[in-house]
Parts: sequence; structure tokens; C-alpha cells
Amino acid sequence: MKYLLTVLTSIALIVSCKRESSYLGVPVSEIDLQLHSLLENYYPRLIDTINGGYWTNFENDWTLSSRQDKMLVTQARGLWTAARAAEIFPSDPVFRKAADHGFRFLTEHMWDTLNGGFYQNYYVDSVQKTDDSFKLTYGNAFALYGLAQYARINQSPDVLNWVRKSFGWLEEAVHDSIDRGYFSIAIAADNPTGVDVPEGWEDPLGKDQNTGIHLMEAFTSAYIVLPEENVKERLTEMLELVRDSMTSDAGYLNLFFDKKWIPISIKDSSRNYIVKNPWLDHISFGHNIETAYLLVDASKALYGSPDTLTLKVAKSLIDHTMQFGFDEDYYGLFDKGYEFVPGNPEVIDSAKVWWAQAEAWHALALFAGLYPKDEKYANAFGKMWSYVTKEVVDPQYGGWYNSGLDSNPRTVNERKAHAWKGCYHDGRALMQVREYSNKL
Repeated sequence: MKYLLTVLTSIALIVSCKRESSYLGVPVSEIDLQLHSLLENYYPRLIDTINGGYWTNFENDWTLSSRQDKMLVTQARGLWTAARAAEIFPSDPVFRKAADHGFRFLTEHMWDTLNGGFYQNYYVDSVQKTDDSFKLTYGNAFALYGLAQYARINQSPDVLNWVRKSFGWLEEAVHDSIDRGYFSIAIAADNPTGVDVPEGWEDPLGKDQNTGIHLMEAFTSAYIVLPEENVKERLTEMLELVRDSMTSDAGYLNLFFDKKWIPISIKDSSRNYIVKNPWLDHISFGHNIETAYLLVDASKALYGSPDTLTLKVAKSLIDHTMQFGFDEDYYGLFDKGYEFVPGNPEVIDSAKVWWAQAEAWHALALFAGLYPKDEKYANAFGKMWSYVTKEVVDPQYGGWYNSGLDSNPRTVNERKAHAWKGCYHDGRALMQVREYSNKL
């Protein structure tokens, strides 16, 4: 009997170890390896000790590029990732040092001390470092997101005041008190016309999907460290708008809206015009699946666990993406689609951009946990991991390519980091999945 108990105990230990060493069929060691490799490629390399803040551009082999102007979104994402990594790995001083460095630059050099709000750009080689003619709500949302995450590792009153100040500027400068939500851009009063802003943000009275979901994301993080009634009110507002006004009954997000939240569409245009002008109107598979995660996260922050309606809408977003946005057998997520025929979206851009793969992968892990009896999420999660490691991760220099090799072989020679590509999407995905696996 004693021998039998020993054997049974050994078998139980072996089974337990096997279960704990993999997550949804993916070895945890592989996830940890990719996470550490990614973070080590960025930190401390990202720290700009000459100009402050973070370097923006790195070539495919991680050598510094010649141009190094700084954009708010990139700086804020660099801060968020460093602060999140410092939270997960508190014994590694590199991440806390990087986060402290990013916080100082953001608050000392990119904040408009006269009018409030964060500048969109910081020009390293120019006499005039910033341009106050406009400020993007999108960029300021990421600044709030980064500051709120930093407040989780540095709870000083000064840091919390910056979270409050950043939130307050959004409230005062771009919140729509009549029709709710936030306008996409704040134009300086003395320069109302002729402002050169990035494509897609030309209408100062417009509202858009990308700004809306990332405001919700930022308010979710802000509410965790600053559980004040006004933050709760705006988080609730954005959750409801993303869920009830931005998401169509078909299960995908509309792209642009007028100030009263009426979707702006070009569906009456010719097929040729729509395909040639996708930035005006399209289905973004990556944003849809990312929003499924962000909705659940926002609802959890507000209510402790996701409410039934939010979970239903979030599931419709991920299910729609799984049905129409993936390549065969989940071998990568396509970029854009369009519903020429109601109920049957077509892929109009087959690029497999790195950030969409990252967001899809960790969202699938979340829903595999929420719906353990529905095996499609875990199945897709495992196949997406295979795709990412084969087609997106650079085996020579490390880091993630801009897009999958199968969709763009030339990506091997493209920059590893630039103004719109930092370590936020892939870093967050790996850190989130690591967190899920640790809870098993």
C-alpha cells in the first residue's frame, strides 16, 4: 500500500508539473522566453540619455536611426511598458529606472504649461521643440494611460496629481458635454485653420473609433489608481459609447462618427473607390479584437467582474473577427475588411500587422478563460502562437517585425521601432498571457 501511494503521488506530481508547464497548450517557458527577449531588446536600449525620454527609431538590427524626433504616443507607450514590466518584475531595477526616466520627460518637456495638455511632437533637432497648434485626444489618452500605470509603481502625490491633471485637461478641452464622448482633436484658439494633423483626424468636431477605445483604456487604468467619482463617470460613459454606439449590430466597430455618434460611411461609393480609400471607412479586425479585451477590462474595473451586456458585445466582436478576419486555420489576422454585402465582410487588406497579431493572441487567451467549454478560443490561441513565432518574431536580431513574413517578406529590412511601433502591443500581450498562466 505504501508503495502504491508513492507511485500515485509521483504520477500526480508529474501530471501537475505538465499542466503547470503549459498554458492552453503553449509551453510557459516559451512565453517567458519571448517576453524577456522582447523587453531586453527595448530596455535599457530605449532610454535616450542625450535628449531625454525614449529613442524613437531603431533599424532592423537595433542600431539607432539617424532621425529621432519624439511623438507623444510613442513616449507614453514606452512609459506604460516600462512601468508594467517594473510592476511584474520589481527586483529588476532596469524597468523602474526606465519608467522614472520616461515620466520625467513626459511631464517636464511634453506638457503645455500655458494651455495644458500634452504636445503631439517633440522635435529634437529644432530650435522650437514643440508645436501648440493642435493636440490629439488620442495621444493624450495614451499619456494618461502611461501615467496611470506609472502610478501603480510610484504612488507619490505628485504622480497621482499628474494623472488627475491629464484627466482634467481631457475633460476641459475635448469632452462633449452635450452628446457625450470626446472630440478627436483640440485646435488652438489662435490657429483654427490650416493645421497639418495626421490623416484621419482632420475634423476637430469628429469622433472616431481609435480615440474612443483608447480613452476607455486610459480611464480604466486611471480609475484603478484614482477611484474618484468623475473618473468613474467618464469610464462608464466611454464603456457605454464603445459598447452601445460604436459597435454595430453585425458585431464590428464603425470607424468614424459625427458629433452625435452617427456613423460616417462610404458604403454608397463604388467598390473601386472604397478599396482605394480604406482609411475613410473599413472594418479593422485588429481593433475589433483588441476592443473585446478592453471592454471586459473596463467592465471589471467598474463592477468587479464583466457585466452581462458588455460580455455579450465583447464576445460578438471577437467571434466576428474569428469568422471573417483570420487567415485559414488562424494563421495570422488580416488588417482590413469591408461589408460590401450585409453580413458577409470581405478582406480588402491582407497585411498581417504585428500589433493586430499581438492583440488577437492575448484576447483569445482571455476568452478561453471566460468560456472554457468553447474550445475555439484555446485552439485559435495555440495556432496564433505558432504563427507569431514563425512569421513575426525575428530569430536573428530579436523583436517583432512590422508584419508577418508571409504577408510582407521585405519586413526583415524594416525598422524594428518607429513612431508608431514600440513595445506596447507585443509587450502587453506577452505580459497579459504570463499573468493568465500564473493564475492557473
